[in-house]
Parts: sequence; C-alpha cells; structure tokens
Amino acid sequence: MCSSSSKTLSCLIGNSTIRQLNPDDRYRRIDRFGEFRYPPGPRHSQPSICVAISPVLCDPSDSAALLSTAATSLNNQRQVWLPVGILGLVRIGDIWKDGQCVLSPGYQTEKFEKLDIKKGTTNIIKAGLPIDGEYLLPLTEHPWHSLQTQSYCLSVTLSNGKRIIIPCVELIRFYFGSSSKLLHILFTRQISAENFYRDTQYDPLSGRLHLKLAAGLSGMSAADIGRMALGHDAWNAARLIFDTCMAASARREPVYPYTGFPFIGETNLIATGKWLSSGATPDKTFVVYSLQSCSHPFPFKSLSYEAADNKKVGVKKNNPENQVQEKQGQTSFVNGARTKSQILADTDPGKSRSSEKYWIKGNPRFPDLAKKRVWRERYDTADPPVVMLKGAAQDELVSVGEASSSNGKTRGIDIGQEHDYKQMQDIDPKQHKFVFDGVQLAIKQSNLQSKSVMADLITLPGYTHPVFSLPHLVDENGEIHPVSFCSDGRGSERCRRGCFAEIKEAGKARCWVFIVERIDIEGMVKAINVGNFDLQHAMEGLIEDKDFSYCWSGLS
Repeated sequence: MCSSSSKTLSCLIGNSTIRQLNPDDRYRRIDRFGEFRYPPGPRHSQPSICVAISPVLCDPSDSAALLSTAATSLNNQRQVWLPVGILGLVRIGDIWKDGQCVLSPGYQTEKFEKLDIKKGTTNIIKAGLPIDGEYLLPLTEHPWHSLQTQSYCLSVTLSNGKRIIIPCVELIRFYFGSSSKLLHILFTRQISAENFYRDTQYDPLSGRLHLKLAAGLSGMSAADIGRMALGHDAWNAARLIFDTCMAASARREPVYPYTGFPFIGETNLIATGKWLSSGATPDKTFVVYSLQSCSHPFPFKSLSYEAADNKKVGVKKNNPENQVQEKQGQTSFVNGARTKSQILADTDPGKSRSSEKYWIKGNPRFPDLAKKRVWRERYDTADPPVVMLKGAAQDELVSVGEASSSNGKTRGIDIGQEHDYKQMQDIDPKQHKFVFDGVQLAIKQSNLQSKSVMADLITLPGYTHPVFSLPHLVDENGEIHPVSFCSDGRGSERCRRGCFAEIKEAGKARCWVFIVERIDIEGMVKAINVGNFDLQHAMEGLIEDKDFSYCWSGLS
C-alpha cells in the first residue's frame, strides 16, 4: 500500500452545464450520493439520483484543508436530483462552480496493491449502521453522509487489518459508467444478453472476443460489455443494480442500489478519499471518494466490435441550401462546442434532435486495456465532415435517457468515460501517409528521441475512425472556407483530412498534436500542438484568417 498527497487536478468535461448543482459563482463540493427515484413532474425514462452538495468554506485548491470537517457548510448542504445517465460527470469530492466542474482535488490518494477480492474479504454494509458497536464512518470525522446513512457501501478487508469503504454508487459509476446508454439499461430493466449485444464470438485459443453491440450502444462501453459477456461475476454485479432497486421499491423503502466488484481475484486499486480512525486507532478505515484505476485483467486478450450507430451526413461545397439542412440520424458533438453551453435539461431528450457522444477526459481507468487491442470493425473510413457555422453562440438543452416526442428542443447525449485510442499499425500507411509524416514532425518539433517514442491516434466521439475530413467552415453567405479542402493532384479539390495524436516517450504522454495533410503538393504536413482534443480549437490554430470565427451549429 502506497500513499501520496495530490494537488488539484482539472476536471475537463467540456462546456456542459448542470445548473441544478450550483447556479451561482460559489464553490460547492459533491459530498455524497444518496437515494434513487423517479422524480415528479415531466415524464422521465430513467430514475434520478440524489446528490448531496455543500458550499466550500476553505481554499478549494487545498486538498489538505478539504479533509477537515469544517471545509464545507453542512448547514447549507443541498440535495439535488440528477438523472442516472450523468453519473459519469459527477464524482464525490469534485468542486463545482457556475454549474460546471472546476476541480478534482487529490485529497488522500492511495494505491492498494494486491487486493484479494473474494467473498471472505468483501461485505455489503450500510453507511450509517454500526458493526459490533462500532461506526465505520463516524460522523465526527466524516459528517457529509449524515442524510445518506441508509446508502450501501462495500467494505474490503485488508491483510493488515485495515479496511476500505467504497460507496456502491461509486462502484457502479466506475465499473459501469462508461456511457449514459449503458447506465440507462442497467437502471431500467432486468437485464438480458440482447440488451447489450446481438451476437458474440469468442476464440479461447487466441483470446479474441468479437461483439455485435445492440442498437444504441457505442464502442465507449465495448470493453465493459465484453467483461459482462465472458464473466459471470461481472454479469452478476450488473444484474444486482436493477434487482436491488426493485427489491427496495417493492418493500416501499427508499431505493439505494448495491453491487460488488465485477470480478473475483487480485487487483491494484488507486482511489482518492480520506483515512478515518476506528476507536483509538488512527487511519484504520479509508473511505473512498472516487476510484481512479483498477488493474484486474479483462477476460479477453483482444476485442473487436461492431456498432449499429447512425451515419453522419455531410454537405456539398458551394451549396448553401444543403449546408444547413438538418438530416435525420446525423451526428455532431458536444465536445467541440466551446463557444456555446450545453445545459442539462430536467426532461428526456427529444426525438427530433440527433444524439451526440460526449467525452469525459481523464486518465484511463483500466491499465490492462492499454496493453490490449480494442477496435471497431465494419465502419466507414471516410466520415463526412461536420459543419461549423459562423454566427452568435447559443445555449443548447441536452439530456440523457430515451427520446420523447414532447421534448423537441432537447438533444440527447451519451456521456463516455475515456478517449478511444487506436495504434499506428491499425491504419493504412499508404492511404494515410500524412499521419506518419505528421507524427515524425511532432517528434522533431518536441525534441524527442524517436527510438523511445510511441504515438496513439484518437478517435473523436461521433466518428468511426481517427482520420477524418476537416469540418466545413461556413460563413453567413454559405461559403465554405478553403482551409477545409486540398488539391487532389489532378486539378480538382477534395476534402482535406486530419487527425489527433498523443505522443508518448517512455510510456508517458509528452504532447498532443493536431495533424493535417498538406494543402497541395508544395505544401507541408502540419503538426499543431493542442491542449486537448477540441476540434474547434484545433481548427482555429490552422486557419490563417483570424477574423473568420465560427461556432458549432449543431445543424438544427
């Protein structure tokens, strides 16, 4: 077991706003997850979770000060109801301001090595009930769960006699929160295989698993679904979520779901939280705020999948009537919309608006997946370009859940946990030579030693391939900016391509770059350093005409 003290980390979740959490400029911290229920009012296709949040009284960037019971104003703690599909956006301990997550403090960060997860070392407990006369979460040291004492936690006994207490909702968020769609299924029905995949093929000799995902599910959840398809323990952990909700509802009790780890065996677990005493013994119980990493291996050696998602629709150059026409099934993203805010609506999304995929940017949850190939099969390698219109920024209502015909102004979003990485060998070196040239240019620009450098390509949400056509940048007259096109070598123009890459040296990320192919035979491949995988921001770095400004249109 290793201990470290971590400073605050940015919680990069784009420009999505949850005004229900805190509508003003005060810093507030998420203290605890509580009860689940269907809220009154407009029809909801999924239950909501009660999130306890309180004003921060200390410096929000001081992790040590935040551990104090006086760090927040418990008298002003609020209970906010949010749909379960946004669990990927909220974590215990995160600091929010103006409806957005601004900090993820490190608190006390622990690495628990060689945890033995099995029936004899794990137990389901209630947060506020004593065991053998002893409160595992004493209110004198941890008062923030005082209104959620009936919620369930998983207690893990360590070999040295200490214990870890993990809120069961945190287990659900971490192990099954890879997408809003997956969470929606787990909380709204008794699960069956057809909820997650149309077909599976597994070769035990090679360890390769192939999935045909069910309609509506994206590759963001492919690995989690693969673990459920091959592992009884993962399936049972997923099944418990709805079953325990229904059992409590049948007894007319407050609904607090519980589950366990989706595996049996050894793991290294990294988590943030706080050490609590037990009687006169200090640092006996570690209460987890958020899980960061789990090393337990997935039951496959490689994973390929097919997704039954909608196709994107592009536009034709110099045809303004087609450029802004909405198409059914069209895909765009929330992730790139830096100039307008996506506001979480208290309704289901509308059927008339196309859905979007949305990333939460963070460190990979499962190191085992970094060593295994996970890729999509049977996709278009030429995604049509999205459209960026010049104009005033506008707020947009977004939500999670099943689409309803009565909420036409609200767009559906599917919130995912991680980037979709693809290795260089997975793309055609002849068809995408500019990508290889751009990676070499980025290595040279960063003064890295090429022999110890690796590059991963990033597939943007809503796309099927890391190499994409540049967005069409359309002004008020319907004209597309020429930066989106390049010479085809035969006297005509075609869509210009680009991609994002993460350059690593000795296993550590050194830079992120936006690689763009040359505009003509005399031009040069570009490798532009970027701070994140934000396509709009990257395009601004590419455009020479700084007066030509755009915002994501959403094409609606």
